[in-house]
Amino acid sequence: MRGGGLRKVTAMAVGLPLLLTSLAMSSATAAPAGQNTAIAAKNTAAKSFKDGRYIVVLAAQAAAAYEGETPGLGATKPQNGRKLDAGSPNYKAYDAHLRKAQRDVAAEQGVTPSKQFTAALNGFTAELTATQATELSKDARVLEVSPDVENAPDYTTTDFLKLTGPQGAWATQFGGEANAGKGVVVGVIDSGFAPDNPFLQGEPVQPLGGKAQVGVPYRTTEGRIAMLKADGTTFEGECQTGVGTGAAFDGKLCNSKVISARYFADSFLQYVAPEHRAPQELISPVDVGSHGTHTATTAAGNANIEQVLDGVSFGKSSGVAPAAKVSVYKICWEDDNPATGGCYSSASVEAIDAAIKDGVDVLNYSISGNTDSTTDPVALAFLNAAAAGVFVSASAGNSGPAASTVNHASPWLTTVAASTFPSDLLGTVKVSDGTLYRGASIMKTELADKPVIVAVEAAAAGAVNANLCGPGTLDPAKVAGKVVVCDRGVVDRTAKSQEVQDKGGVGMILVNLTNSSEDADNHVLPTVHVNAPKSLELKSKLAGNTALTVSLVKGDLTGDPQAPAPQVAGFSSRGPSLASGGDLLKPDISAPGVNVLAGVSTIGNDGDQFGFMSGTSMAAPHIAGFGALVLSKQPTWSPAMVKSAMMTTAYPLVKADGTPNTDPFQGGAGHIDALRVLDPGLLYDSGVKDWLAFLNGQGLDTGAPQAGSIAARDLNLPSIALGSLVGEVTVKRQLTAVVPGKYKPEVAMPGVDVHVEPQVLNFAKAGQTRDVTVTIRNVSAPVGEFTTGTLTWKGPRTVSSPIAVRPVDAQIVPSFSFSSATGTGSGTMDLVSGSDAPIAVAMEGLAPVSRTAISKTPGAYAATNDAHNALLRVTVPEGATFA
Repeated sequence: MRGGGLRKVTAMAVGLPLLLTSLAMSSATAAPAGQNTAIAAKNTAAKSFKDGRYIVVLAAQAAAAYEGETPGLGATKPQNGRKLDAGSPNYKAYDAHLRKAQRDVAAEQGVTPSKQFTAALNGFTAELTATQATELSKDARVLEVSPDVENAPDYTTTDFLKLTGPQGAWATQFGGEANAGKGVVVGVIDSGFAPDNPFLQGEPVQPLGGKAQVGVPYRTTEGRIAMLKADGTTFEGECQTGVGTGAAFDGKLCNSKVISARYFADSFLQYVAPEHRAPQELISPVDVGSHGTHTATTAAGNANIEQVLDGVSFGKSSGVAPAAKVSVYKICWEDDNPATGGCYSSASVEAIDAAIKDGVDVLNYSISGNTDSTTDPVALAFLNAAAAGVFVSASAGNSGPAASTVNHASPWLTTVAASTFPSDLLGTVKVSDGTLYRGASIMKTELADKPVIVAVEAAAAGAVNANLCGPGTLDPAKVAGKVVVCDRGVVDRTAKSQEVQDKGGVGMILVNLTNSSEDADNHVLPTVHVNAPKSLELKSKLAGNTALTVSLVKGDLTGDPQAPAPQVAGFSSRGPSLASGGDLLKPDISAPGVNVLAGVSTIGNDGDQFGFMSGTSMAAPHIAGFGALVLSKQPTWSPAMVKSAMMTTAYPLVKADGTPNTDPFQGGAGHIDALRVLDPGLLYDSGVKDWLAFLNGQGLDTGAPQAGSIAARDLNLPSIALGSLVGEVTVKRQLTAVVPGKYKPEVAMPGVDVHVEPQVLNFAKAGQTRDVTVTIRNVSAPVGEFTTGTLTWKGPRTVSSPIAVRPVDAQIVPSFSFSSATGTGSGTMDLVSGSDAPIAVAMEGLAPVSRTAISKTPGAYAATNDAHNALLRVTVPEGATFA
């Protein structure tokens, strides 16, 4: 064994009452094998439930992952390279079995399920009292009881991605533009689609006139659209008729491009009263807010569509996978509250369930999630989608650059960061003192020598936060004829320029207060959007000298070099992930997400069919499109294989100074590489058994003990993360050959000793697998901070994976409990040292239980002792550091 010595664990005996002690710790050479290794009991920490709508997840496997464990019920999990067969006898029998079990569990608490799911999730939604939710959470048959939360959407690249041209990836890797993504269906879970958008137009679909052909939709005898896919299975969806405000959508607007369109409005209709719904909102698959249209057209829009915005042509463009088909799942709805997202988790689960049964190959999910869990209902539904062979691309979130803000930590998802790409959409602020400031702009007319005012100085009487230029915040008498400097944030960017115009202003300078994206929005008047820190300099200059005038001109007059690209976007959420103790590295990869031009809905955009948007929401559909490209050529690859190919062939992002940015917490493995993604050399594969074993290892009772237990760090991912490196830790990986030959490992990891065994991998043929161990030990890396690096296999191909480790002095289980009927006793917990020298350890905060009998009657709250309230005084000793 390298590094000397054996693993040494100190067992702490904890008695009641507890005597505080100090222990001398010896060095250790391994960390505990996984989370909560000293605790076998299920986490029973009390949850605080309230009356409301919940998603109840049962422990038995959903159909997408069920392998026939129940006597008399055959397996429904699809074989490798196949999709779930929702019409099979086995599925129908197991579906009925799960539905009855769900009703039985619900009935015991007097609950009637509102919606039931069996494909993506074994669960149901229901209105629950706090007591019912509590009792269901205690039921051994129930895995999770989660509130039905409301999430928000996370807001030409094809040339930059090297997809176009005779040497581009479409021509050299994917059979040409006409075949790029052929035979693959991309499902888009979002705000719907614009049926009139040229990116989503198609021919009327006719009945099958002979043998089905891959990638050619046809009408079934029931009138639905079906299509034989590249993997040999058949997609069959539904063009769902709208109701109420959406009744004009009669189900006839699906076509040879959009072959299915569904909507899931139950939660929206239940929770948002009609007077609070956006007046334009349609209860149909039709998109009002444009987010869904933008993501769908980015992933799989038609080829060679000329994009004209406000009379200006921005040339022809295409979706990443122009030959792929689109299936729409509308779950996001518009209301009058900008603080709500309108995307309910119950609708997400229902959409995923439908998408699995329809037979999609790829799902795009540009919607927010949480930062600290892999087991919320939506994540579990996506687990079963991945088990059914569906590649899922999810946006990382827009809360950067703060650390540990990344969403969607689940290892079966591909989590996407946003990056920049070169753009000529520039304008210049020319100040009368001769200084020049560059920013994003698509203004059609220029301004010369106009007076300028900072918005806070132009506030209307009683206005709050006038610096943001929100509606009704500016004073016409102060704004008329001037250019207004508005701060970015809170208010829609185009609403800011509208307020300036409404109050008589002639132009706007939009300033970022922190480093973030510069967005070329279609403003109603000339606008330049300037990024920090230059924006702060400009704002300060103009605020301090009211005699200055400004000109807003097209193009970049500064003479400064173009900003290097691709850089991670300032808003893109960062790791390290808060889930699984930091042992999962997120985000996974990056793609363009700043100033992305794609299709939008005419309803919410004054008739425009194209528009610019920025966000990880725009990055994720690029990766979904690449998923479609890969699966069109490799239809039997698992979702994990597709993710591995993307990550191990990615190239580094760059910093602002043009040097490589190898921080995986910003952009994951790097930027997607269209020319290499189909030729990765080696793959890291994993499947539902691995993911269930991971969940078992996290202490979750999955109902699948046969899957065993895997520590998060040992999941076969194309990245390695250790949130707590103590002593010497060994992680496991398995590689599968795509291109056989001899591969040798190279490690770049400053201050950390990384040893890989074996030192050579020999593959005689494609498909062979080899097991690898990676032993990691800190030498001189800073304690308490992450150190990052790469593990690269060099051979017929170059296969790279990011590594991130955080050395710590010691590691202890994150939670621990034991009970005693007598008030005395002991429990044992593991503590592992990460130091070669003895360290002092002490415990504090535990004390004997004190009980006081109290008898009160119901009544109003008051912070006093009376007939209804009890006030208990607790004394904290002087000098105590924990109480």
